[in-house]
Amino acid sequence: MTTGIALGGGGAKGLAHIGVLKVLLQHGIVPEVVAGTSIGALVGALYCLKGDIHTVEEFALGFEDANLSRYLAARPSSSGLVSEKRIRGFLDDTLGTAAIESLDVPYFCIATDIRRGIEVVLDHGSLARAVRASISVPVIFKPVSWEGRFLVDGGLVNPVPVDTLKKNGAAFTIAVNVISPLLERTRSPERPGKEKPLIARLDDFFSRKLLSGGAGKEPNLVETILATIEVMQEKLVMSRLRSDAPDVTIHVDTADFRMFEFYRPAEIIRRGEQAASRQLDTILGLRRQLDPETARRG
Repeated sequence: MTTGIALGGGGAKGLAHIGVLKVLLQHGIVPEVVAGTSIGALVGALYCLKGDIHTVEEFALGFEDANLSRYLAARPSSSGLVSEKRIRGFLDDTLGTAAIESLDVPYFCIATDIRRGIEVVLDHGSLARAVRASISVPVIFKPVSWEGRFLVDGGLVNPVPVDTLKKNGAAFTIAVNVISPLLERTRSPERPGKEKPLIARLDDFFSRKLLSGGAGKEPNLVETILATIEVMQEKLVMSRLRSDAPDVTIHVDTADFRMFEFYRPAEIIRRGEQAASRQLDTILGLRRQLDPETARRG
């Protein structure tokens, strides 16, 4: 029985996917098909490329103290607020020249054709470029040109791509959702003196309020854009998980994390571990029911 895992979008919250994969692998639940959207596409790509989730974890933990501004310094262009050259350099350094079709584990990366408003499943070509398309939040990142199309964040159309797993041979499907309902969210405490790497540096470019504004303060341009996308994705996730129901959904509580808090990797990964651990009995039980022989081998 082929097991597939769908890793959803959610910015830094998606580092929880690493914790989920750690727990599953520790208990013999090995994903044989991987589909990812946005940050889920990046984590899935790293897992399929490296073949070792602990290596992926070490990479993510490096965000805590890394100065990544050389990749993501705010450089507005006509179609994006972040330097395309820098984000391309970051992903090329991270994923190298690997092609999707060369991976040992079948991998599918979800993006959105921004001109036609349709889903595009990337299953061949440059792994780094495919991930760059899937993570390209509109307005923040420049769309990626791919075979005559302009591609952006896959979360706009398919934030947790369970259907892609089913279409590509997965008989047992696990979905990982890291987007918490808006009403459950709290603001995490500020960390005085702690540099905010990655796209959080856009805060300085606009109004210094993107990550530090409190309730009652008027949202700035970027905060409005990101909140709009989160509201849309929250509703879309629930709809897609009903229509393309997986065998198991692992919901990770990320209410106290923000989309760009990449400098909190250990905490976020741990949250994924906790969520997966709570679902272990359910997952193992369903696997035994569906395929007793596979469960015994696991």
